[in-house]
Amino acid sequence: MFTTPAYPADTPQETRVAVEPLKELLVKMYVKMGMFKAEAEIAASRQVESDLRGIPSHGVRATPRYLKAMETGDIDPRGQTTTVVDTPAIAVLDGGRNIGHVVATKAMKLAISKAKEVGTGTVAVKNSLHYGASGVYALMAAAQGMIGYTTTSTGGATVAAYGSARPGTANNAFAWAAPTRTGKPFCLDMACAQSSWGKVDSWKLYGQPMPGDWALDAEGRPTTDPHAAKILLPAAGARGSALALVSAILAGPLVGGKMPLHKTRHPDHEDSEHFFYVIDVARFGFEERFYAELDSALEEIRNLPPAEGFQRTTIAGDLETERTARNLAEGVPLHASDLAALATCAAKWKLPVPWAAS
Repeated sequence: MFTTPAYPADTPQETRVAVEPLKELLVKMYVKMGMFKAEAEIAASRQVESDLRGIPSHGVRATPRYLKAMETGDIDPRGQTTTVVDTPAIAVLDGGRNIGHVVATKAMKLAISKAKEVGTGTVAVKNSLHYGASGVYALMAAAQGMIGYTTTSTGGATVAAYGSARPGTANNAFAWAAPTRTGKPFCLDMACAQSSWGKVDSWKLYGQPMPGDWALDAEGRPTTDPHAAKILLPAAGARGSALALVSAILAGPLVGGKMPLHKTRHPDHEDSEHFFYVIDVARFGFEERFYAELDSALEEIRNLPPAEGFQRTTIAGDLETERTARNLAEGVPLHASDLAALATCAAKWKLPVPWAAS
């Protein structure tokens, strides 16, 4: 049976850092770069939430990249979110090329607000940049008793088109989240390829080979060397390739953006588009039945006997919820290289790093 490898981990290479001091450090650095404190807190919160859920590639590790993009002018730290289209059920926002977490958070909150008013809310975003992990936004809707969906564009085409050894689309990510009353919301957060590029970078960082069905090298040959990976393979063949195209359509041409094949710059510099969709469960008239049926079915699935090679049966989002609880209590595990990069950034403004005293 196919298993999805987790991010690599190696305790000797990691240090656990308390959440609040880590978040405060990010906020201070973003403010030093010109961000308003309230918006810096939004960006830092979304990044730390990613680390809490065990997705380090989209967490605080990305901060040095974002700071560099602010220095070069690719991210406008004071870029203003403006409304381009607004109706009772839909909106289009312009992100002002600020860090993507800011407009993405505003967009999901707006979609939730519209869903409360009319039952569903759809908000698309243009002129933005990388927004981190998709799941943290879908979960914002689930926390309000709603079903949430989001997808985002990245840079140019880096995922092989089905039937080709050459890229045809980007590794666009998407997430669905649904509320439950068990404390473990359903949350599917995935890239459309066999892996995210961030996970490939993690295997580089830890000096370990990656699975052989993830990527191709520059000559189009399968490789286990993360340093040689140039093209990702689509998840589930034609299905992953098609899902990536669906995501690219919603987070791209719908708001005047480009398809990945027509993007040429690095994802940190290329325009990024986002899409958010929210359904208010209560508006359908069967709220109690919804929770009773969903919660009982999910628990029955969890209690199914595990297949050979598995210790238990889990639902999408279970492991992330469990990691969040542990990491809140013990601190998020960060690789030594990530800590060194953050410390270098902090040193520019003589800011102390929280792990130096731990």
